[in-house]
Amino acid sequence: MALHLPIDIYMRLLGLDKDCFSSWWAKLPEGSTMVVQPKIVGFAVGLRYKYGQLVDAYSRVDRVMIENIRNVNAIPLSIDDSLKVEVELEGVLYSPSANSKISLEKLLSNSFSQIDKNTSLLFKAFHIFCSNSDELSDLTQLQKWGFDVPITLRTDDPMQVKRWHSQWINNELFSNLPTNGIVAKCNSSLTKNILGVSSSSPNWALALTR
Repeated sequence: MALHLPIDIYMRLLGLDKDCFSSWWAKLPEGSTMVVQPKIVGFAVGLRYKYGQLVDAYSRVDRVMIENIRNVNAIPLSIDDSLKVEVELEGVLYSPSANSKISLEKLLSNSFSQIDKNTSLLFKAFHIFCSNSDELSDLTQLQKWGFDVPITLRTDDPMQVKRWHSQWINNELFSNLPTNGIVAKCNSSLTKNILGVSSSSPNWALALTR
């Protein structure tokens, strides 16, 4: 479960490092479980829920987007009325027909009237800020709150991740989504806390691209 968040603080929407996978894997504890997801071409969005109700939405440049976001059917306006704490989470907003995220950014930065209730924009949530649970548990929680989450594979074998990467390159994996890579993450919350984050990316996640 996410922890209480101060009302004035927005969690940072970080990017992903593209370091050598073998070097990244070598830093993990032996036998670590990883989850692998599609790296979806879209627009990173942070959402804040207070007492279960959507109250804020923002981007990496802290642009206030709440009115735009309220018109995206794929984003729940309410997740759990019984929640007594604020919850902040991250996901990606995307269009299945978009060739790049630039057009999406332009759309969101303009008048919210351009996004109506019939919009085809989709949203996949993938991270709960300040959570003490592991990655797979957080994904299950996000689904219980009504979010779509990315297709998620799991393994403790680094060679399997490399095979999945090769399959993605050959358009044999996640081919039904607009992607520009795959993402490998540590599943363990303890390992994630130990690895921490840099100024630009979480050390417990890595993008594998072409």
